[in-house]
Parts: sequence; C-alpha cells; structure tokens
Amino acid sequence: MQATHVKRALPATPLIVIITAYLTFIVLGFPDGMMGVAWPSMMTEFGVQNAQMGTMLLAATIGFLFTSFNTGRLIRWVGISTLLTASSVVRAVGLLGIALAPQWAVLVGAAFVFGVGSGAIDGGMNTFFAMRVRSPRLMSWLHASFGLGATIAPIMLTALFSLGIAWRWGYVIVAILQLIMGLVVFLRAGDWQMRVEDSGAQTSAVRRSTRTTLARPIVWVNIAIFFFYAGIEVTAGNWSYSVFTETRGVAPELAGLMTGLYWGSFTVGRIFFGIVANRFAVTATIRAMAVTAIVAAALFWWNPVNWVGFAGLIILGFALAPVFPLLMTATPSRLGNADANNAIGFQVAAASFGIGVLPGLAGALADRTSLEIVGPFMVVGLTIVAVLHEVAVRYHQE
Repeated sequence: MQATHVKRALPATPLIVIITAYLTFIVLGFPDGMMGVAWPSMMTEFGVQNAQMGTMLLAATIGFLFTSFNTGRLIRWVGISTLLTASSVVRAVGLLGIALAPQWAVLVGAAFVFGVGSGAIDGGMNTFFAMRVRSPRLMSWLHASFGLGATIAPIMLTALFSLGIAWRWGYVIVAILQLIMGLVVFLRAGDWQMRVEDSGAQTSAVRRSTRTTLARPIVWVNIAIFFFYAGIEVTAGNWSYSVFTETRGVAPELAGLMTGLYWGSFTVGRIFFGIVANRFAVTATIRAMAVTAIVAAALFWWNPVNWVGFAGLIILGFALAPVFPLLMTATPSRLGNADANNAIGFQVAAASFGIGVLPGLAGALADRTSLEIVGPFMVVGLTIVAVLHEVAVRYHQE
C-alpha cells in the first residue's frame, strides 16, 4: 500500500511567543536609536572622524550578513528557539564589548560580534513571522516594536548624559536586556515551533537551494530595495542629530528629542499600518509611502527654518514605517514558499548591508563637503527605492 503524507496545520501562535518577539525587537532597536546620540561622544573619545562611523557599521554588517544570509540553513540545523537563544547571548557579548572597549580597534571587533548576534535574531524572527504567523498586522507590529526601541534609546541616552552618565552605560543596559530575552525564549522553547508534519512537497520546498533562489532576477530586485531602504532609514536616524547640532545651531536636548521623535513617528506609523494593513493593497501603500518619503526628505534638506527640517524628519519616519514589514510579509506570496525561506534571509542581509554602507558613505561625503549633504543623499536613495519597487511590481505582474 502506498504511504501518504499527513499534513497538519500548526496551532495558533501562543500569545507569549508574540509578546516575547515584540520585546525582543524593542531590544533589537535600541542600538540603532542610540548610535546617533552616542556618536559625537564616541568620535571625541576615540579621536576618529565622521567617516569612521562607516567602519564600525561595516564591521557590524559583515557579522550580520554572515548569519542573516544563512537564516534558512541555520533554522534547519538548530531550530528557531536555539538560534534565537544563542544569538541573544552572542549579541549581548558584542554590546558589552562596545561598552568596555578601551580602543577603537576593540570597539570595531565588538561591533562585528554584535552584528553576528543581531543578524540571526533579525533573520530568524522575520522568517518565523512570515512562515508561521503569516499576518501583515502582526508583522507590522513586530517592526513597530523595533521602532519603539529606537525611539526610547536616544531619549534614554540623552537623559543619561544629563545625569553625567557616559554613553557606555547605555550599551551595558541593552546587553542585560538582551540576555533576559534570550532566557525567556530558552524557557519557552517548545512554543517556537516552525512546522509539525508537512507534506513531502513542502519539505523539499523549504530546502530549496541558495543558488536556485539567487538565480531569480526578482530576488535581486528585492535585495536592492531592502539595501537602499534600510540604509536611508538609518542614515536619517544616525545623522539628523549631528546635522541639527553642528550645522543648524539646534540645542543638543532639542536635537536629541527630534531624533527620538523621528523613531517615534516611525513606530506610530508601524502601529497604524498594522491596524489598517488588511484594508489597503500592499503595492498601493508602498507606492504612496515611497513618494511621501521623498517629499519629506526634501523638506529636511530644504530647511528654510528649523521647524521645516523637524517636520520633514518626523514625516519621513512615518512614511518609511510600513515598507519593510509589508514587503517582508508579501515575500512568500510574491516569490512562493519554495524560495521565501532563503529570500527572507537575503532581504534581511541586504538591509543590514545597506545600514553598514549608506550611513558611512553619507559620513564620508560629509567630511568632504558638509553635514548638509545628508538631505540630498537621502532624496537620491529614496528615489532609487521608489524606482526599484516599480520594477518589482511589473515583474510580479508578468
């Protein structure tokens, strides 16, 4: 008698898993939010220039790429819960290394370790939500949690500065929080199940080779979208504080608040779009927000008076908010389940690569010209995102 495959649906994702994922992403967002406020102090303490931010970010990116690019493979090898637990420990070690670094070279090395842990958490969690949870709303709120962490971080660090506490303690605090999240995942490991018994076809689909996935041109278009999107998102967060304080004469407290409000607007946007995610088409939403982001970046660049630059930055955060989670959630439907596991890891890796390259490139250009180059730099990057998205839409429709 011929054997048959029994396919059973996974039970609904436990609420404790969703909450843990959101808290993990809050912690994941902290360093991105702190970097812009901490950087002037780091630059002075280690005697480096603006362009050296790129060195630190690139080190973190190389580590991030190493794990995020191999997310699908790592999940198959060790399981999602083990991956998240181990990577939380690795990330915490990297954060502590940054906090305790006596020299610039040590800090760069610690940033690499930090990136290894971050890539596995980011790639693993995005894969879990896209393949197991499968909800645009919950995916948007997952990434809203990242924005919440990035919102709290600059305000927290500014508050520490006002109390005379050094930037290093901010990284110690985040390291402790990261270890706590790893422990929570470890204690509830059984709830982080990706799939039970799937059909043979689905099993083989999950094991689609990296080379086969990368052979599809649409995958490379999506990779490019995530590269430019994430790079500009972090460029705005990392350099706005310096632009405001060093070229526009804004008080540090107000500049720190505006940087926090950028990430706050980003977070509010992700909460809002999570609520309305099922009411609007993905393509139309991304298209509208891409255009809005270009206009907002142009306002930040124009800045006839400071409130116009502030408004542009805050609008930019809101406009960028839904792009990443909507594209990530749509990956299985646009590329098919067979390639989604690999493609999600590639997209997360591309986003990290963009974060490692574009803010550093903006800093290098600022050293050669002035920090005001950040505005036009963002306008160009966001225009590329809009064009690439139209290419992806046309490819998908064919």
